[in-house]
Amino acid sequence: MQSYADYLMIISPPDSIIKEISRYKRASVNVIGHFEGMYNKARITITHQTRCKPFLAQPAIEQIAKRLSAMPPVELNIKGFSFFSHGLNTKTIYAVIEITPKTENWFNLLRSQIGIEAQNFVPHITIARNIPVTAFNKLWPNFENRQWDAAFTVDSLTVLHRDTYVEYCEWRVYKELFFVNRLTTIF
Repeated sequence: MQSYADYLMIISPPDSIIKEISRYKRASVNVIGHFEGMYNKARITITHQTRCKPFLAQPAIEQIAKRLSAMPPVELNIKGFSFFSHGLNTKTIYAVIEITPKTENWFNLLRSQIGIEAQNFVPHITIARNIPVTAFNKLWPNFENRQWDAAFTVDSLTVLHRDTYVEYCEWRVYKELFFVNRLTTIF
């Protein structure tokens, strides 16, 4: 029996987007060398819950699944690249998920149904995370004016889990929660 588990809720883009993000990551390695997360699979992270008791978290996930089944799928659009600054020393380059009134409302509803409050939540797909400013200054010119327009439909939320206190424990799929735009009986 697990004593504690970490849970990660993500939106997985289709294989074509995953391959393109992987291509951008490999090209970035050619410019700046190895960086944290260069082998991570492309995703949009919704929430990361750490050190949870599985006997409490798993029934909560079942309740979330019922609520999410009432939500409709949504189409997301990737529109170029941007970056986050983490203080003065590091930055993160990411693919921009275009925010329209419809997608903003959808993400607000998603966070509400999951029960998370995220101030300044910016849906994105990370390319190069927490890279030093010197590496960013070399890499950003390759993304700054690059156009990338892609659309995909999101019809599920993936819940990953791993043991909290097991060293080098990999994330495994715990459950897929589907957006089917269907009201279900919640008892």
